[in-house]
Amino acid sequence: MDVIVFAAPGGASAPERLMAGAQTAAALDLVEMALECPLVGRVVVVTGALDLATALQGHPGVRVERDEPGKAFHFGRRLQETVARHGMRRPLYFGSGSAPLLGQRSLEGLCGRLLAAERTVIANNVRSADFFGVTPPEALLRIDLPGDQDNSIPFLLSHFGGLSAESLEPALEHAFNLDTPADLAILKVLGQTKGHARRFLEGTPLDTGRLEAALPVLVGRRDEVALIGRVATDIWGKVPSDLIPGPKRLYVEERGMKATGREGRGEVRSLVGYLLETVGPRRLFENLAGLSQAVFFDTRVVFHHLHLRLSAADRFASDLGDVTAIGHATARSFTQAALDCPIPVILGGHNVVAGGLWALAQEAWNRADAGLLTGH
Repeated sequence: MDVIVFAAPGGASAPERLMAGAQTAAALDLVEMALECPLVGRVVVVTGALDLATALQGHPGVRVERDEPGKAFHFGRRLQETVARHGMRRPLYFGSGSAPLLGQRSLEGLCGRLLAAERTVIANNVRSADFFGVTPPEALLRIDLPGDQDNSIPFLLSHFGGLSAESLEPALEHAFNLDTPADLAILKVLGQTKGHARRFLEGTPLDTGRLEAALPVLVGRRDEVALIGRVATDIWGKVPSDLIPGPKRLYVEERGMKATGREGRGEVRSLVGYLLETVGPRRLFENLAGLSQAVFFDTRVVFHHLHLRLSAADRFASDLGDVTAIGHATARSFTQAALDCPIPVILGGHNVVAGGLWALAQEAWNRADAGLLTGH
């Protein structure tokens, strides 16, 4: 069977270059792991990232296909072309940052499962996928594939492509991915990173202070945690998978907004967003501080509710807490209010209320068990 890895080039801003560097490192780790898997015959890397293409050029077992500079990129057509060109029968697709914690044994299990499947799409999350395998590949021709993202493809294949859909069992290695700088900061806090990613993160000045301050709260039985946005309710609020023992306030909105097209159509609506508009960011965070000891905030929901149309540079600068680098005034005041909040507020994308939070909670328990968690 064949593994496909897509890796986009980085943007011009410093936060975008940071993300691109991390995703390149994660892609190298993924490629090396795939090459060690006895069930993988070929690895094809499709990329516009020069550093990744250079690092893999001439690597045995890896075919590198460069995106044409200046040519408009359409994800769906590029995937179809790659599968057809190489005659793939059971392609297993990964985004470059989609599986930084995936283990060798789990990859082999996924490959074996795909090899045994018929008329099936297997994904880490069918409704919002980061990686997935498909058989037969002709199903990719039956649906109108999106041009700008991969998350919805298993959902589309199962609803309109005639395939059965299977999600992988809940596991941290299936749930954590690298989409935003908040995810990089979380990965830096963890003690379990692969070689290329670890070396990259060691060379970055990522501020993990707010994350470190939140760790004791995650294992405190009386500490309250607020989760806002596209909260992964299949993780949080369920026993025994819920690792946070204290009370939680879940403000769950707009799950699946990408897969259903609501984001693209400008239909995202948020009750938290209406509250933000009514009382302003400073009062919003003051209220949250009175209700909880830590906040994990998937900001993309309220940003879309407000129709801010932020650039990637501004979104990422907000995640990093780099207020001076945020060009949009509303996003800048929102981020400053979060930083001024007397409790740790973790800003980011979906991962901070899903797999990223899971990883942090596990790290908090590991440190608590080892007597290394200050304030616990």
